Amino acid sequence: MASACAAVGLVAPVAAQPGVTAPVEPEIEADSASGGYADSGTLQDAFVLRSNDVLVTVRPHTHGTRELVGLLERAAEAVAREAAGSRLAVGDLSAPGGGPLTPHDSHQSGRDADLGFYMIEDGKPLPQAMFQRVRQDGSALRGERRFVFDDGRNWSLLVALVDDPTAEVQYVMLAPHIRARLLVYARAIGASDDQVRRVEVVTAPMRDSDAHDKHFHVRIYCSVGDRPQCLDRPPLHPWYYGTPSPGAVAAVRMADRARAVALRRQRKAAREADERLARGHAEHIARERLRAQDLLVEQGHQRQQERLRAVKLTRDERDAVRQMRRAEREARRRVGPGDSALVAQERRWQRAERRRARTLRAAIQRLEAEERRRVAEMQRQARRASRRAEAQQRRDRRRAELLLRRGERLQRERERATRQQ
Repeated sequence: MASACAAVGLVAPVAAQPGVTAPVEPEIEADSASGGYADSGTLQDAFVLRSNDVLVTVRPHTHGTRELVGLLERAAEAVAREAAGSRLAVGDLSAPGGGPLTPHDSHQSGRDADLGFYMIEDGKPLPQAMFQRVRQDGSALRGERRFVFDDGRNWSLLVALVDDPTAEVQYVMLAPHIRARLLVYARAIGASDDQVRRVEVVTAPMRDSDAHDKHFHVRIYCSVGDRPQCLDRPPLHPWYYGTPSPGAVAAVRMADRARAVALRRQRKAAREADERLARGHAEHIARERLRAQDLLVEQGHQRQQERLRAVKLTRDERDAVRQMRRAEREARRRVGPGDSALVAQERRWQRAERRRARTLRAAIQRLEAEERRRVAEMQRQARRASRRAEAQQRRDRRRAELLLRRGERLQRERERATRQQ
């Protein structure tokens, strides 16, 4: 027992002695704890199953034991490695504290999960699994859409579940005609006898198996660390742990706590990284919006200035026309009908004034054209700023996805190293 404590870096409590101050034990984050039976149990310190690139939750009840949540994530990753782009649809697990969960009879202690079927439509695999009733011939209908049960990916999912090195699957409930279809497929592709036998055992028909023709119902055994509070009912398969000693249960429980601490901290670091990226992206978007607003304000100011200049030019033109007309009337009063030289001079003056008016109108048109070009340029700048903001958003999203994949890869490496030890 002491060696188990040292292996996980925990300090055993020291009995209090007179005059001796007991050392303060380090605070330990609790691992998930499944209590009672699956149909009348509880769940403490549950882990939450979250959607990612290979898995999507389609129901609000996503709490389970650490072993179950890890099993589902690893199984979804295994299928996605064989069929790129596949996403496992996960229905109900358990409530945050366990207990009754409508409309299920079980799902009370964090060890049950409903998984959708992978399907094919028009000869192409659908990226995301779905909850859809499968008929005897392997077909499924949803309105006008017709689907076919995807034997390959669903078999890969079953193999990933029963071969998982951490969580021990007790059974997978599914309709007998679907079970028979999968076993025929397994033998057709030459699957190993051990895998076929293990799948046959965990999918053996049970009460209510017929009702599971639109999803897999997966249940895992109690982990050693959750015993004796966690209880299993038959069937008890050959890989069942049996009844471990109290010392073994305590040692495993302490090791489970250490693994839970590492996993929770890793997930917390990943969430904090996502939040930092989101905050940085939001600040960048806010800055770009302010710049766009400044450009719009500047555009409005320039348009107002151009309008004032245009109004001033128009006023000058009207004043010039009025002066010309006054001069014409004055000249007519002073010049006689026979004075041809003065008449010719007046006509020349009139032509000069008309040329001046045309020049003023041309200047106004040039100013208006220049204003339109300026407005168009500012609009282009605003569009470029918006595109830069969108590009930065995409880069931030890719960086967040890279960080999540890196964290998951590190977790898998830690688990592999733990299993090797």
